[in-house]
Amino acid sequence: MTIEDYPYPTLRDLAEEIGHVQIYWSFLEAEMRKQLIAAGYEAKIARGALITHWRTYASMNSNSSDNDLAELMADVERLAARRNLLAHGIQSVTANPWEKDTAAVVCAAPDGLLHHLTIGAIQGLSAQIDAVRRSMRRSRPSTPG
Repeated sequence: MTIEDYPYPTLRDLAEEIGHVQIYWSFLEAEMRKQLIAAGYEAKIARGALITHWRTYASMNSNSSDNDLAELMADVERLAARRNLLAHGIQSVTANPWEKDTAAVVCAAPDGLLHHLTIGAIQGLSAQIDAVRRSMRRSRPSTPG
């Protein structure tokens, strides 16, 4: 029997979707890195978390009239929290290929709350991360003065 023979997602399908989130996140970080290097921050980003450097850079380049950048920063924070659940907080995974709607993970957040993420929600997260990456590319903040 092959994977194609199962009527519903398997653990392999679930793992693949989690992997997609991680790959799309790496693409988002690559866009952050491009912005930081273009702004002359190459030496600063050699150490520490890239997203921390980008947060600082974006904050320094935002102003009260720049709602697009504020929204972008909020989107990045929201997505980072969801991505971090999958990267650091997986507590359990389930997927019964013979039962509908069973492919999901349970993740613990840093505050101890548990989050149930279905395979559909995980697929949506990948798409959201990619959409934010594309938005980031279109609205690169200017170099600090």
